[in-house]
Amino acid sequence: MGKRLILIIVAAGFLIAAPLLAEEQLMSKLAFDSWLRTVTSPLDVQLNTLRSSLQQIQETATQLKGQLITEIRLTVAQSIAIVDGKEVFLDVPPALVNGRTMVPVRFIGEAFGAAFSWDDANRKATYSLDGKVIELFIDKKTARVDGKSVTLDAAPYILQGRTMVPLRFTGQHMGASFNWDEATQTVTVTR
Repeated sequence: MGKRLILIIVAAGFLIAAPLLAEEQLMSKLAFDSWLRTVTSPLDVQLNTLRSSLQQIQETATQLKGQLITEIRLTVAQSIAIVDGKEVFLDVPPALVNGRTMVPVRFIGEAFGAAFSWDDANRKATYSLDGKVIELFIDKKTARVDGKSVTLDAAPYILQGRTMVPLRFTGQHMGASFNWDEATQTVTVTR
């Protein structure tokens, strides 16, 4: 009987202590959660402030990018171009074809800050700039601007492994203006 009594007392002690232990753990979790919220709340505020600041910086950068002016000076048959006052070497110099100045596709796109891609299967060069998409096809006088067909005066072609495109057409659809100096056969492009 004494052993039974001891067993009953021990069991009762466990039964009484178990809920108290669980309650203590619950209180510890509640205390931890409260502490965690207290500690992370200022970080959440700072994170939201940084997100807002980043958005404002991105909007300002977009506005400033739109205000920047790029000036390109090219002379027919010359391998050196001037972009914003700096000399740039061209793999293939500009050429006149049917009265149109033809320039290397990558050069003009990069000078204006356009994204450029080449589709070898379709022999197509694509520029993307400020939401506008220009697609030019090798040896074809039809291009696409934002999905609409446009007729070219001179078809793009490949010269010495470089794709040559009509400068005026490409530049105008990128928002550029032109000044042609017949005496020196130099074109100044401003965007």
